[in-house]
Amino acid sequence: MLGKLALRNVKRSIKDYIIYIITITIAFSLMFALNLVSWSDAVVNISENMDTFKSVIVFVNVIVIFVICFLINYTTRFMFSKRSKEFGTYMLLGIKKKKISKMFLLENIILGFIALILAIPLGFVFSQFISLFIVKVLELPQAIFIEFNAMSFILLFIYFIAIYLLVLFFAYRRIKKVKIYDLLYLEKKNEEKVIKTKKSRNIIFLISILIGIGAYLIWNMQIQPDIVQDSSVLTYLMIGIVLFIISIYGVMFSLSDFLLSIVLKNKKIKYSKDNLFVARAFSSKARTMGMTLGTLGVLIMFTSLFLNFSSLNKGLYDSIVETTSPFDISVFFENRDTVLKAYNIIKEDYTITDSVIYDIYLDPNSNIEKLLPSYSYKKDTADFVMKISDYNKLLSMKGKNKISLNDDEYLLVMETAGLSFVQSDSIKEITLSNGNTLYQKNITTELFFYGLSNASYVVVVPDNAVNNLNIYETFMSINTKEDTTKKYEEKLNRALSSDLCQIDENGRKECHYYRTTIKGAVIETSNIMTAIVTAVCVYMSFIFVAIVGTILAIQSLSDSAKYQYRYMVLKRLGVKNEQLYKTIRKQLYILFAIPAIYPIIISFITVYLLNRIYAPLLPSSTAYLNYFFVSIIIFLLIYSIYFIATYFGFKRNIDKS
Repeated sequence: MLGKLALRNVKRSIKDYIIYIITITIAFSLMFALNLVSWSDAVVNISENMDTFKSVIVFVNVIVIFVICFLINYTTRFMFSKRSKEFGTYMLLGIKKKKISKMFLLENIILGFIALILAIPLGFVFSQFISLFIVKVLELPQAIFIEFNAMSFILLFIYFIAIYLLVLFFAYRRIKKVKIYDLLYLEKKNEEKVIKTKKSRNIIFLISILIGIGAYLIWNMQIQPDIVQDSSVLTYLMIGIVLFIISIYGVMFSLSDFLLSIVLKNKKIKYSKDNLFVARAFSSKARTMGMTLGTLGVLIMFTSLFLNFSSLNKGLYDSIVETTSPFDISVFFENRDTVLKAYNIIKEDYTITDSVIYDIYLDPNSNIEKLLPSYSYKKDTADFVMKISDYNKLLSMKGKNKISLNDDEYLLVMETAGLSFVQSDSIKEITLSNGNTLYQKNITTELFFYGLSNASYVVVVPDNAVNNLNIYETFMSINTKEDTTKKYEEKLNRALSSDLCQIDENGRKECHYYRTTIKGAVIETSNIMTAIVTAVCVYMSFIFVAIVGTILAIQSLSDSAKYQYRYMVLKRLGVKNEQLYKTIRKQLYILFAIPAIYPIIISFITVYLLNRIYAPLLPSSTAYLNYFFVSIIIFLLIYSIYFIATYFGFKRNIDKS
């Protein structure tokens, strides 16, 4: 009997909670899709780095489980409150509380299973789209078809069971403690106001804003381009995030009540159009939803940060490709013979369109090195020097204009990240160990090689200025007609294994594979990391914003059904439908905007400050603004879908009155 009653109740409640069912269906389908992709042999075999995708997805899904638990627990609590009178009537008719709780829990499990069953085919479709995304990012020659695999099903069921065990445990405890009287009058019971007095509200609001400002000041002091970045910066980043979260909760507890008090005190605003009705309708919820709004605000902040991090990370890896592998193939060794050996091997497999072999010299006078942060932990310091003729060959290979130097001039070439350390008059004039005194002509960031130990710069001097300087290493840069690949990097390293690997004094084999850099391998690694980070960030962002939208939708649609009488009175007073719909939109605009504005401001501050770290590696110093606005547009698109669905559901409920 209880089973039939539970099924009837599920059919009756599906219409009321269609947004909730769609959200958890999509959440489970995304879980399943990412499981299918991460456990697909075809995907894992693309590269050895793709094997980490499994571990990342499992870790992320653990976080998502708790977030989905929050949504389902909130919804079940809401459903219980809405049907409290029904459950109280059952108890008055003699049905035991234990049976009622079983029926309610069975209803939620049935709703969950409906979502789970729908999620499997939908997740399979999503997995094919994710596969297409991976193929496009990695520039693979053919599409990858994702097949069903047992592990994906097992993990999905484990996640499902874990979520519902947690949710049903809290639901059972809630039902166990409730009494008949509480059930009969729970729907009419007013929620207790969290902040009792205006003074307490104002103090909490002020302290919360000050905590947010304090978090900004901490980051502003610690995240500086001229401060050596170490592990302490990560600690301060975590402290800042925690303070921002506390600030969001404090603001959400007090902001709604604060704004309402301003509106209700100002007669001009209060009695203008439908402001009084909207304010009163909103006040019944805003003053009692502090914890919920705070949690939604935190989720929105992380949604924006994840989307921004995805874009920043893409820009970062694009820069890394150009920095670490400006040419198709780069090789460097202590002796020239090994470099020539590598050239002959490469010539057999690729059509070489351009190449240059050049020497990097060592100047023990250390004019530049002592100004860099690495100086503090290096025992022996020295500057790295190269001839202007060799540097001009590199410029020519990159299609750039050559540079001329007088006999008494030098050019400092370094990474963008190191510029802040060398803006000093002390390097306008340098003296090499061979006695040559040179004056700085310019500082440029056109650094076309990678691999110097602990160096992010080179001093370019006239050819005759390197006389009597010792050769540190010989470099070779090659451009090829054909695209290089990860597999060729492995082949070249095997061919040079006798030169790449040495036996140390303890008899252990030590290999230096970083002495060869293949652009194809760097691009593949970069693309894989970009695909993983983007997939994870977009996945979590969608889950978070969908949960925020679903909770606001459930809250709004419940109010529309609960307060139908108010809207019916407005209709009888002569308010036209168009004006009534305008009032509804205004209510929803406020409800959806309150938990979003402050977190978005915080996310912008966070991205702005983190740009100090990322800026040297991004296409431009203002690239983060483009990333931020794109992330906000994506967020608003998803958020708007829930807003529109809520608005039409609200209208439908009002039209019934």
